[in-house]
Amino acid sequence: MLSLVSVFSLFGFVTATVAYILPPKQILTFMIGHLTSCRTLMVFQKTVLYDPSLENGVQELDGTIYYRYPDQFRSELRAPGVSQIQVVGPDGTLLVVNEKIIGENGNQPDHFKDVLLYRNAESLIERLCQMGIDTETVSLGRFKDKIAYIIGARCSDDSVPQLWIEKNTFRPIRLILRKSDDKDGSLEEIEYMDYKPLGRGNTYPTRILFFENGTLVRMDVAKSFKLNPEISSQLFDFTYLKELYEPIASARPALKPPSELDEVRKSIRDFRKTFE
Repeated sequence: MLSLVSVFSLFGFVTATVAYILPPKQILTFMIGHLTSCRTLMVFQKTVLYDPSLENGVQELDGTIYYRYPDQFRSELRAPGVSQIQVVGPDGTLLVVNEKIIGENGNQPDHFKDVLLYRNAESLIERLCQMGIDTETVSLGRFKDKIAYIIGARCSDDSVPQLWIEKNTFRPIRLILRKSDDKDGSLEEIEYMDYKPLGRGNTYPTRILFFENGTLVRMDVAKSFKLNPEISSQLFDFTYLKELYEPIASARPALKPPSELDEVRKSIRDFRKTFE
């Protein structure tokens, strides 16, 4: 009888432990609340590309990122002979390379900002679903000695898109997505590291790592920040930007726009060829 009671007691403990996992929407709401409370944010950073086809296999670019909460984003990358602008907002996406519009109104080509931008759980859930994450599934796992909620997968299943959120801090630490341009369905991984407090209610990852097939291909390193700067609405105005930049001949609305990383790599290669 004592053994039977012990079994039921253990079963009750396990059930209670499993039931303790918060629902996905509540986890995302807590995550949003722990990231930022400001209206606008500017991030000044270095972007490092790792590519064997580049000189020395590495290329550094200066970058500026603009967040205009709750749903507007702009990134700028610059190197000698290369410039790239990506703008995301309710009107869609615009991608400009070397002052030419190369893609618009398609899927967002760079996903790292999605978990850092949206300011309510409903909008974020919608975006995660668009990225193929099952927002009804949640579990607990361990990543680099951190206990985390896993939205989109069961523990130890890295074969499907998923978002990892650290249990104690509610900070996003890992995002796994399926590459939209890969017919084999391979996955890419983004890691958010070294969070820095930016004042009351604000924090940001100072290192963001990008992996393809387990290989590091890019690293963003934040150098400095501006909280609540005045940011011109023209930076996000698609009508204004389409007047400012000329589209290339092949630029037209598409379901799958070019990869931002691939376009930057191509621009760097083309620039180098002009001096060879």
